[in-house]
Amino acid sequence: MGNGAVEKVEVLQQIASLEERLHGLHNANQDLLVQLQAKDVELLRLRRELQERVAEAIWRENDIKRNQDRFRSLVANLPGAVYRCSNDAFWTMEYLSDQIERLSGYPASDFVNNAVRSYKSIVHPEDLIKVVTAIRDGVDNRKPYTIVYRIKHKDGSFRTVHERGIGILASDGTLLWLDGVIFDSSETNFHASM
Repeated sequence: MGNGAVEKVEVLQQIASLEERLHGLHNANQDLLVQLQAKDVELLRLRRELQERVAEAIWRENDIKRNQDRFRSLVANLPGAVYRCSNDAFWTMEYLSDQIERLSGYPASDFVNNAVRSYKSIVHPEDLIKVVTAIRDGVDNRKPYTIVYRIKHKDGSFRTVHERGIGILASDGTLLWLDGVIFDSSETNFHASM
């Protein structure tokens, strides 16, 4: 064979080799395309799932807001101060409604987490033992407690209040907090029923 024939064979071999590589690249490209399509499907599924979760979170948030609005509306329309407090030495308030200001002269924010004063600090000293005993008995017996006692108003006068509360327990029986309501006894006829 001549030089031209050898070159022709080499060129044909190179072309065949290139065609084989091209075929291999085409197959690899097809495999990548299938993998990308599978990833696209997975991404669309994840996107839908994320959208559903976001929609559910928004719905829950709106539901919580509606429940909080209902709670605020109910509490605002009660004639007494609604509370949640610790059963500690100061009855540290976690929540206390704004009606406490009408009863005590102090805003609720003063009492929450004992920011300015504790609720105990306005209970008449002569009534402290009675209040502690009533709460302890209610908690120990897992029953609501009812107490009539005096608190010191910001203006220096004493107001008689009627409190009804209950110890809230965890499933294992551990006391979590006290929930209740405090009314101005002078505005109601609680003494007659006591």
